[in-house]
Amino acid sequence: MTKGDDTRSLNLPNILSIFRFFVTFYFIYAVYQGRMRLALYLFLIQGISDLLDGFIARVMKSKTELGAYLDPIADKTMLVAAFVMLYVVDIIPGWLTLLVLGRDVVIATGYFVLYRCASNVTPRPTIFGKVTTACQIATILYVLWSAGSIGLAAYNVVFFFITAVSTIISGIHYIIGGWSVFTGKAATQ
Repeated sequence: MTKGDDTRSLNLPNILSIFRFFVTFYFIYAVYQGRMRLALYLFLIQGISDLLDGFIARVMKSKTELGAYLDPIADKTMLVAAFVMLYVVDIIPGWLTLLVLGRDVVIATGYFVLYRCASNVTPRPTIFGKVTTACQIATILYVLWSAGSIGLAAYNVVFFFITAVSTIISGIHYIIGGWSVFTGKAATQ
């Protein structure tokens, strides 16, 4: 990589992804302190920066290899931190947190195995994965918004159920897709 390539890889979309990492630490601290309204605003800022970095990268044709790694890592860090911290403060149930984290571990492990077997495999989000991410984000936003509001928290169960179902469906879909890639690669070798 030349010096010019290195400079171009640290563009505005990548800076926004790095920004999300830093905001995640403030989000964790806000939840830990019980400042759910601040945590909600910080999570919204993270979401907006995620939309912006993708939009800017597409419109300005400034997608980079660094960004291909930074963006999903920043997204997963944001979501994992939210689920874990909201579990720690007893807002999101442990079973849902384990389900969300378990799915991510299975997908990451599967990707690693596929990468080791066939180095040209690149992770591609599916519609099921996108719907699951949207459900997870909606759940986090709703529980942060409803935290401390009597009556609103009763609807958390609906969000938990929808998120759980979408997480299971997308996890199964990724496993089936990964298995078909793995068996296809194994058959050609």
